[in-house]
Amino acid sequence: MKKLMITSIALTATVLIGFAGNASATIFGENITIYDGTEDSTHTGTNIGREDGETEPGMVNSQAWDLEGFFQKGNELSMVGGYNFVTGEGLFESGDIFLSIDDTFGSGAAPSGFVASNGNWEEESNFGYEYVIDLNFSDLNNLTYEVLKLDPTDTTLTAWYPANENDTPGSNPWRYVSGGEQVENGTGTFEFFSGLTNADTGFLGGSHYALTGFDLSFLGIEAEFYSHFTMGCGNDNLLGQGTTAPVPEPATMLLFGTGLVGLAGAYRRKKK
Repeated sequence: MKKLMITSIALTATVLIGFAGNASATIFGENITIYDGTEDSTHTGTNIGREDGETEPGMVNSQAWDLEGFFQKGNELSMVGGYNFVTGEGLFESGDIFLSIDDTFGSGAAPSGFVASNGNWEEESNFGYEYVIDLNFSDLNNLTYEVLKLDPTDTTLTAWYPANENDTPGSNPWRYVSGGEQVENGTGTFEFFSGLTNADTGFLGGSHYALTGFDLSFLGIEAEFYSHFTMGCGNDNLLGQGTTAPVPEPATMLLFGTGLVGLAGAYRRKKK
C-alpha cells in the first residue's frame, strides 16, 4: 500500500453536506455490519452483541479504537468508526478493505501451518479474500484507491495482536502488500469525513469518522460479498455482508423514460 506514515497533522472538521439538523445515517445507505463473533466481555449493557462501542477481547476499548459499521448505498460502500482512518491511532495505521465473494474467509482460510504471533509480518496468503480495495492516503487532497484481484499466494500483512485468530473470522489480513492483479476500471477516489456526531452516524461515542465512495460495481450484478477491515494492531475487526445492486427492471426504466419525456414536453411548453 502506498501510504504516508502520518505522525502529526492538524485536521479541521470536514462539513458533511446533507448532515444537518435531524439528519441520520441513511446518507450512507443501509447498515450491513455483521457481528464478528468476538465480543469483548468488558462491554456491558447496550453494547452486548453489537459492534457499536466494542473492541476485541483483551484490547484497549476506547472510542479511538472503535470500528463501528459498514454501509451500502446502491453499489457504494462506506465505513464509519471512532477510529481516525487517516491519522490512525498511536503507531497503528489504517489497513485496506478486503472483500470475499464466498463463505470462506478469515482465520479459517489461513494457509496450512499458519500460527498467529505478535507483530506485523508478511504472509503469502489472502486469508480467503478474493479482492482488496487498496487505500492510498499519500495525498490528503486526492484520496484514491485501486481494486486488485487476489489469489492464495499473494502477500498480505497480518495484524500485530493475535487475539482474534482463535475465532473465525479472524482479524487478518491487515494490509495488502503485493501479487494482486488490478481489476479493469478498478480505480477511483474516496472521501474522508471527520467531526461526525452520534446523530450523524447513529452510533455512540460522541466523535466519529467516515470513509465513503468505494464503487463495488466491479463485482457484477447482485453479487453477495463480505467486507473486512482492521487497523495495524488488530484492536478491532469490522465485517459487513451485502449484495450489489440489481439491474433496473424494464418497467422501472420505462417509467423513468416516460418521466424524462414528460419533463422535456413541459419544458418546451414553458418555452413557448
